[in-house]
Order: sequence, then C-alpha cells, then structure tokens
Amino acid sequence: MLLDLVIAVHTPDRPVGRAVASLVDGGLPTAPGAQRRLRINVVCHNTDVDPIRERVAPEHRGLVRFHHYVDGIKSPAGPFNHGIAESSGTWVAIMGSDDSVEPGALARWVEAAERDHADVLIAPMGHAGGGPIRTPVVRRTRHARLDPVADRLTYRTAPLGLLRLTLVRRLGLTFPTRYATGEDQSFSAKLWFSGANISYGRGLPRYLVHADAALRVTHTPRPVAEDLAFATDLVTSGWFEDLPHRAREAIVTKIIRVHIFGHVLLRAEAGTWSSADAAEMARELQKLLFRAPHAARPLSLADRRLLDAVAREEADVVVMKALALARRRFASPQTWLPRSLSHALHPEAPLRFMSASALV
Repeated sequence: MLLDLVIAVHTPDRPVGRAVASLVDGGLPTAPGAQRRLRINVVCHNTDVDPIRERVAPEHRGLVRFHHYVDGIKSPAGPFNHGIAESSGTWVAIMGSDDSVEPGALARWVEAAERDHADVLIAPMGHAGGGPIRTPVVRRTRHARLDPVADRLTYRTAPLGLLRLTLVRRLGLTFPTRYATGEDQSFSAKLWFSGANISYGRGLPRYLVHADAALRVTHTPRPVAEDLAFATDLVTSGWFEDLPHRAREAIVTKIIRVHIFGHVLLRAEAGTWSSADAAEMARELQKLLFRAPHAARPLSLADRRLLDAVAREEADVVVMKALALARRRFASPQTWLPRSLSHALHPEAPLRFMSASALV
C-alpha cells in the first residue's frame, strides 16, 4: 500500500461522503487489488458505523475500510492514533470529516514527496470556495529541506499532508488524548524539529477546509490552565529542554502569538475576561518565558503592549479587548515593528513574517 488516509468521524451528521469522494478523485487507484495505491480508513469514533457508512455514496463504500473505535473521550486524538496504528502504507495522512482535497491532490503530493526524497510533505491549505490558509509561513524561495525555525513550521499545528509511516513510528508520535484542546501541538512540534526532510507543496492541489466545519467551532468555557495545558506540558518536557535555544524560542513565540493572545481575545470579546483569568494567564505566560526568555523580542509593539498587560494581570475586560484588537490592525505602524529594531530582521519579526505570509 502506498498511502493510508485516516478520517476521524465523531457524529453521523458530518459530511464524510464529501471527504471520501474527494479522496477517490485524488489521483491514486482505490479499487481493491494489486493496483490499489490508496486505502481510505474512516474511524467511527464513539458512534455506530452504519449511519456513517450511509453517508458515503454507495459506489464508494466498498473502497473504504470502516473502523469502530470507542474511547469515551471527546477528542480526535484517539481515532487518529487508532487509524495510524492500523496503517501499513509507505505514507500515512489524516483528515477531518468536514474537509476535502482538490482533484488530483494525493497523486501530486506523493509525486512531489518522492521527487524531494522527503519524509514529510506539508499540504498547502485553503478555504473551500475561498482564499489560501497561509501556514506555515515558508520562505519564498524554499519548498524542500525546510528549516523549522527559518520556515516557521510551528505555525502549522495540524500535520496535514503526507507523513512517512516509518518516521512516525520511529519517533513514537501519537496525539495525546488528555487535552481539551491542542492535541496536535506536541505531535507536530516533535515532527518539525525531528531533523526529518520536510517539503512544502507550494503550488500543488490543496487540502480544503469547509465552512460547515467553522460553523461548529464554539468556545466552551474552561479554566485558562486547562486550555493551555498542552503548551505548559510541552515546554516543561525533557524533549523541549533538549532543543537548541532558537527552536525553543520559535515554539514559545508561536504559542504566545497564537494561543495566549487568541485566548485573551476570545474571552475579552465574549465579555468573560476576569481577574481569575488574568491571574491564570499571567502564570502560564511566566512558565513559557521562563523556558524561552527571549521569545517575546521579535513581537510587534502592539503585541508587547498586550503581553505587558497579561504579565501585570490586567483584569479590565475593556482594556484587554482594545489591546487584543489593536494588535490585529495591520494598517497601524505599531504592528509592523518590534520594540527593539535590532530584532527587525528576525524570522518572527512582523515585517518579515507578514511579507513571507503574503507570498505563501
């Protein structure tokens, strides 16, 4: 088998038939037999198989291996781990049940990965019927043998694309099941910083995220420490401690930019930011910066104002909302430059980051 592709399905109302149809149209033979190159694995997670099988077009059902997997946990980690464990192809890939791929994508991805002698092919992503999803923010001139820091791989947290199965097993990569959110963070970080030969499928057919997936995303109120447990565990691990300092800083810069600031904005816009949130967020930030003290240096002036407010435990929801929104106003010079101009050319500095992002 050339490629095992794993789809996790949690409820029978998801459009898994669309996902399967796109894979059948992905350019690799799927019919059972000697010429089969793609095996589609649909993992029915904490739900019965039959209603999900019914969602797949009749002509495609015989091309799918349906798995029944029960762990009682509301996380995609378990079914993805199960599907990967049941795989035997040269390559393995994961996919959300709401998603799809563009026609011919799988064949083109495999061709590119094998041409580059890659261990990982990061798939380009886009919104179905819309624009690109600009992660990772790879250097304009690079597509192969990527550097995890210079090519900002930390910003692609979902390991979507092709993974060489022998690499996944050699590294012992699994998705942790204990987190309320962020279950893919440690998997992808350990993959990017493994020393593997990683390519980016620039210009290839895309992995598509559909709007019906976004419509189901809601914020479940949880303690800050629970939302950020994946980050705390990652940066306090022995694996993280053994990384070179530039790798540690890249990971923590991304966590601050995406997760610390993201959770502040989410709570501030919902009007739920409180003194308890402020105290917890300050403690989580302190843990991160203790292990990568220079991670904040390339952040913009607007970022640093919000970071300073987090550090001082600012509890005023109006203040926090204003600061969180200000860092997203990219017409403002405050979002272009770091506090120290000596870091203006850092890979994570705003001008370089935004310029590279525009070219992805």
